[in-house]
Amino acid sequence: MRPNPHHQFRLLALALIALLAVAACRPVDTLDITPSPTPTPEPTATPSPTPPPADFIDPYEVNSSIMERLITLLPDPLPAVEEWKRVTDSGTAEVRNIRGIRRPAIGRAIPYTTQQGSSMLLNFIIFADEAAAAAEFERKRGLRSADVDLEEDAAFRTPNAFGSGLYGSFALFKIDNYFVEVYVEIFTTSVSPLELLASETIKFFERNRSSFEAAADDNASLDAGSVDVLEAVLDNMPNEIITTTQWKRDYSRFDEGVDTPRNIQNGRAIRVAYVDQMANNFQMTFGQFDSADDAMAHYEKIKGIREGIEEENSIEDFPKPHVLGRGLYGSVALFAIDEFFLEVLMERAPGTSANPTEAIARKALAILEAARGR
Repeated sequence: MRPNPHHQFRLLALALIALLAVAACRPVDTLDITPSPTPTPEPTATPSPTPPPADFIDPYEVNSSIMERLITLLPDPLPAVEEWKRVTDSGTAEVRNIRGIRRPAIGRAIPYTTQQGSSMLLNFIIFADEAAAAAEFERKRGLRSADVDLEEDAAFRTPNAFGSGLYGSFALFKIDNYFVEVYVEIFTTSVSPLELLASETIKFFERNRSSFEAAADDNASLDAGSVDVLEAVLDNMPNEIITTTQWKRDYSRFDEGVDTPRNIQNGRAIRVAYVDQMANNFQMTFGQFDSADDAMAHYEKIKGIREGIEEENSIEDFPKPHVLGRGLYGSVALFAIDEFFLEVLMERAPGTSANPTEAIARKALAILEAARGR
């Protein structure tokens, strides 16, 4: 009997359908994307900061001592075509910070004027080494060249650069690790005083260099294990203080967030600023003087300047003498503690809560006492 071709075709179709059904029921192959466990690295110990050696001398403090002595020895008056005199502020000769100078370098600008209306700045920067001073000389020469044509003057020690133009007259010097600039902003005489001023400045520098550099030896002779209290104050300074509002350090207020007040005699001081979200702000000033009498003299001087001073020693647990006051230009707390002076100046206080000057003063006192190791 011959096989029926239609029957065979039907059987073949059924077999194909069965195969397709079996294939559809098989699980679909998928990629294994489960990540392999990453071996946890062995924890490494974070190295602790290496403490400075016992005989470490901070180069910034050495440079600061040299700068203070240099400024003290500056001539006043300084004769050069006219008689140039130091500018005074509240009875104290003015000294300005030169911004953009990084530690351990230190820079100061000292203004002079004449009765006829001329004005100039003597700019001094002390660097850690000659290479840094040379870099500053080249940088400043490049900046000044945009305003004036600078040339080297063979009559002076080199390297130097002299130039005069619409925006002033300049004499630049690099002397070992020092950068010196005489910047005549305005002169009222028919003859430019730049060359004479530069000559007198370099003579002063060379004549007195051994004297003001002796301050470095004085600094090095201090007990190497002693604590620099003002540096410790900065180390202890919080970035945030909470009273009735949240105060944060205002690093934009001063160069590197720290100011060095100009009205200090027989000592030195630092000032920091804080601000809150509503632009209320205050400053804290810490001063260290040569003696308790010098600190008291500064306390009395500032007390006479501030307005609205109230009765002294009004808070029983505050160190004496102290004074808290409120006036037209804000609130203030002043202290004289041994050879230290402390001021909290609230320039703008929150208007919706109690004045926080006393609370901030307590915080400032705690910072000072911690820095003194008490």
